[in-house]
Amino acid sequence: MTEIEIFLKKEIDSDLGSRSKIENLFNSIDSDTSKVIMNFTGVEFMGRSFAQEYLNQKNKASFRVVESNVPDNVQKLFDIILELNGH
Repeated sequence: MTEIEIFLKKEIDSDLGSRSKIENLFNSIDSDTSKVIMNFTGVEFMGRSFAQEYLNQKNKASFRVVESNVPDNVQKLFDIILELNGH
């Protein structure tokens, strides 16, 4: 079992908007991975659909996902979605 860190700005963009990109990223993570650190350094914007899909992928992942360096605007969007979904 391994731990990896993914820099979302490098892997996707500083503007996170496409649901399919986060789905593809989660699907590309090796099955032997036990923990993934999603590093949001340099992320300037995240769309609601991206955030929703990120949380969906995180919830169904076979590995633990933790976030680091999450900008305030991104965290607020996560909080709103989680609250709307009753979490």
